[in-house]
Amino acid sequence: MSSLIPIGTSVLAKWPSTSNYYKARIIDYTDDNLYVCQFLDDSVIALPSKYVDLPEKFQRTSKKLSLMRNEQMFLDRSLSFSSMIISLGWIAIFLYIQHWFHYHPDIDNTTGSIRQARFQQYPSVVIQYLLIWFIIQFMFARYFPHMGAEELIYIKESQPSIYYKHRSNSLLAFIITCLLMYSFREKIPLRELTKSYYLLALFSLGFTLTLSIILLTNKLYSRYCSIPNLEHNQHPKQTNFDFHLFLSIRPGIILWPALNFLLLLTILKYNRQISVRFALSILLQTIYIINVFTNETSMIRQSLDISPPSSFDAIFTNLCWVPFMATLTSFYIGKSHQPVHIYILLLSMILFIVGFALQRLSIHQRVTFQAINTSTGDDSVMMNKTQRILTSGCWRWCRNPHLLAEIFMVIGWTLPAGVRHLAPWFYTFYIIGMAIYKAHYFDCTLRNTCTEDAYKQYITNVKYTLIPYVY
Repeated sequence: MSSLIPIGTSVLAKWPSTSNYYKARIIDYTDDNLYVCQFLDDSVIALPSKYVDLPEKFQRTSKKLSLMRNEQMFLDRSLSFSSMIISLGWIAIFLYIQHWFHYHPDIDNTTGSIRQARFQQYPSVVIQYLLIWFIIQFMFARYFPHMGAEELIYIKESQPSIYYKHRSNSLLAFIITCLLMYSFREKIPLRELTKSYYLLALFSLGFTLTLSIILLTNKLYSRYCSIPNLEHNQHPKQTNFDFHLFLSIRPGIILWPALNFLLLLTILKYNRQISVRFALSILLQTIYIINVFTNETSMIRQSLDISPPSSFDAIFTNLCWVPFMATLTSFYIGKSHQPVHIYILLLSMILFIVGFALQRLSIHQRVTFQAINTSTGDDSVMMNKTQRILTSGCWRWCRNPHLLAEIFMVIGWTLPAGVRHLAPWFYTFYIIGMAIYKAHYFDCTLRNTCTEDAYKQYITNVKYTLIPYVY
């Protein structure tokens, strides 16, 4: 045991079934001298010594670093046949849904010929304002001050000597963006941009593909590793602005609420009034997005610890899929004039409030549980000698209450669109599918990282994976 790395040491550990090395902490040993490593997302995995090493050795040994870099680039660039097929499938689904929504005659009773003529009129406007959008968001991300007590400092495997600091100021950038849009609403071609919604999605996809090719050909893909603030404070270094992280995340984060606000300004300018269901859906979406902005640092940290944000999947998700699939609900309500019963609107508010409260409560209980660390056998299950998993509070109802809350909220802001058309529900189906996938992935990871008796005890105490009494 004397040759093993001491418990409590920060190391780089290999994630199972991949070539990725992530920052972790050794919390225990197994009887056969495997390292029990706790990653930054709180996953606990037992690994052999050949997959665990000190961070400084990765920088000193160029051969090992070069091998890791080549393996990491192959994985993160999604060059394998199966990953390329999956990516192409997502692109095909995205294009089909956007094209179908734009040209479908049942949404706003517009003929296909008029739609096509309208589609061909404003490509220059779309390109111009997309460029303006990226420039403005870059200025905001680069020069606005950091907001919040939690800071995120990280390094890239390709440049371990350079420290990067993420400025969490999306909420401030969103507020200033809305103020600018409102102030210049008479000069912005609102109707042209709203009618060119399909072109906006198409050009955003083109930008995503172009950016991915540039990153690929210039070998800019790299693994990210977050640095604890205590470690950075002990050895302070100058931090830099990460342009690649900005391109892959920031413009898309704010594009979703900005598209909603664009539609709102267009309706107010030309129709002079908005429907109750449209206002309710926009309000609930905005509350959800502001909640995301207030937890921006944690969200970015999880993204860095799971996969590089410069990969095609991350760029496509943040710049194309989320903003343009989520806003289908708003654009559908804005175009259609079918009434919705008042009880549906009340149900949407109830579901959203329940989901919002459940998410805040589940996160608070988990953070408190991890911080205090004075739990007993009644409110948790011992997974190994030093690790427990929470089984009390809302975590006793199901194993993933935060994912259940996400489903409640997305259904809440989609219900005002009614159930007569499939278009506004695409993003809801996506969120439900992702919640099921994440819940299944969590169960599989937990089953592989704890003893069989501990896992049986856990699923006995918390019987349901996602939905109490159902699943």
